[in-house]
This record gives sequence, structure tokens and C-alpha cells, in this order.
Amino acid sequence: MITTWLEISKKALLNNIFQIKKILPQKTKFMAVIKANAYGHGLLEVAKLIENKVDYFAVYAFRDALLLRQNGFKKKLLVLERAFLDQVDLAIKHDIELTVTTFDILQKVKKNLKIHICVDTGLGRDGFIEDDMKKVVNFLRKSPLHVVGLYAHFASADDFNFDDYTKNQARQLLRLQEEFLRFKINPLIHHCASASTLIGKVSKHFDMARIGVSLYGLWPSKQIKKSKQNQVKLTPVLSWKAKILEVKFLKKGSAISYNCTHILQRDSKLAVLGIGYFDGIPRLASNKAFVIVKGKKVPQIGRVTMNLIVLDVTEIENVKVGDIATIIGCEKKVAISADDWAEFSQSSNYEIVTRINSGIKRVVV
Repeated sequence: MITTWLEISKKALLNNIFQIKKILPQKTKFMAVIKANAYGHGLLEVAKLIENKVDYFAVYAFRDALLLRQNGFKKKLLVLERAFLDQVDLAIKHDIELTVTTFDILQKVKKNLKIHICVDTGLGRDGFIEDDMKKVVNFLRKSPLHVVGLYAHFASADDFNFDDYTKNQARQLLRLQEEFLRFKINPLIHHCASASTLIGKVSKHFDMARIGVSLYGLWPSKQIKKSKQNQVKLTPVLSWKAKILEVKFLKKGSAISYNCTHILQRDSKLAVLGIGYFDGIPRLASNKAFVIVKGKKVPQIGRVTMNLIVLDVTEIENVKVGDIATIIGCEKKVAISADDWAEFSQSSNYEIVTRINSGIKRVVV
């Protein structure tokens, strides 16, 4: 018996693509970032819905790229994790483009592998630094590797206080682009823009925009939402539902869940849901979160456990086993969002949706 599931709205997903395309320059390609199980929304489900609406897919893990190819997806496809030598032959066979951030691929691969060069322009994470680029260019001039793209990641594009830093990162990538062209290495695509830069103040699209969290109707930051929500009408794609497994009555003074972190202050009616931190409910949200039952918000009480949470439904009439609770989503104009759960757990909307267990059924509606 299925007791919890996600509903993925096709209408919302396609709306978000439309909204983002409205502010894309006409010739700018749209890369849909579907890494981390499409930000928790379901890799194959999302890919099927949007394949004909975007120019590129991007995943992080090579195994996800193979899964897409094995399921018949033909869309241009970039793997964002650094390339490894044991991936090369499969990448060529399945027409998968790999990210190169280290010299081993440049030195050892003597094949027509499609690659994107990732450069670190200020994130301090993966990618070649600017001082490496002369050596990189020298390798590429003599290599059969097919350089498809040159790209970087912005560090703080979702924070307007870092606008100058973000602009400097973009300028550095443009300098590196010119260096490539000077040596007649001409990547077809230069990409750096994310949802934050596309929707926010800094707008450096280059040839392609990589759209991640906003594809799913989520905002990269509160600043950007406040600034642009009247211009870009994003709609959350994901709703999370669960059936009530048990309803019980306990007396005032009863302790709830592990470590007795909640003591009932009145005789209470409780409902139990079969979801917990294994499924993606943050343990830090214990005694802070709310869930919707019959169109009203009810508090989650006691410690979030591995597989179960407890709700106080004392104020809700006629609650019974099998009734559906909304963990994320909207019911009778009452909403609880991924952003709300981020507040409950001192987290981010990115983390909330990507940590939803991949084993939970995703249903396209």
C-alpha cells in the first residue's frame, strides 16, 4: 500500500520554462539542470515532460547521464562532475559531454571526446584557475578532444550584496573566452548564468543559461523573489502527500515521541504519518513544523523519527485513518512550501526538495 507520494505538476513545470524563456535573450540556449534526481522531483519524470522544451540537459553524476540514455533520451547532455578516465569510452558511445577540471583527461585521452572546460573564477571549488589556462590551451591545441563549452559557477549570485563579485567572475570568464579564441580554440557554448543571475540584477547569459532551482518553481533567494516575483511568475512543481495511518486520543501530560520532547498540555487527538527523516523530513524541524489536514495547518509534535511523525489534530473534526495530509503544497488556499520547511529546519529550499527520498513514488499530474 502506498502511504506517501509526490505529485509533479506538468502545468507548473511548463509554466516555469515559459516564464524563464520570456527573459532569455532570443539566441540564448536553455540548459535544464536535472541533477540530484531533478532537485528531488524525479529525473526520468521531469526529463520526459521537458525534453522538447529545452536545448540541453545537465546532470551531476555520470550514472544519471547513462540512465537517461538507457531510457531513450536523445537531448544534448552535460555531466557536471569532473570527468574520469573510465567514463571516456561510454561517454563517446552514448554521446555524453563531460566536464574537465583536471589535467589527467587532457594528458591521457587521445580520442574525439566532447568536453566542457570548467574554470574556477571565484567559487574556490572545482575547475581550472586562471593561472592554469595557458597550459590548458597548449594541451588543447594538440589534442583531438572536442571542446564544446567553457563555463564557470557563480559564487554568490543570489545575494545582491555580491553583485560586484559576480560581475568580476563574469568578466574573468570572458577574458578566458578571448584567450581560447586567440589560439583558435573555439568552444561553441560559453555558459555561466544560473537562475540567480538570469532573474536577479546581474545578467550575464553568454550563449546558454543553466536553469536549476527556478525550473521547479523555487526562488534562489528571498532577495531575488522580492525583487522579481511580479515579473517572473514561478509556480512550485512539487506537492508531497501522505495518508494518516493512525488516529488516537491521549491525556494531558502524555509524552510524545523519542526523548519526550513534547508534553501534551491538554487532552489531545493525534494523527500519525508514515514519513520521517529517512523520507526527507528534517529532524531539525521537530516541534516546529506544520502540515495541512482538511485545509487547516496542524502542528507536528515530538521528535521527527526515522519513519514516523505525529500531528496534533485536536482542532480538526472528523479526522480518520486514510485521510490525506499535505506536507508540501496547497489545499483549500492554505499552503506550506519548501521555503517554509527550510524555515522550520534552518535549511534551504534546495536542501528540502533534494533530500526527499528517491524511493517515494512521483506521480505526474
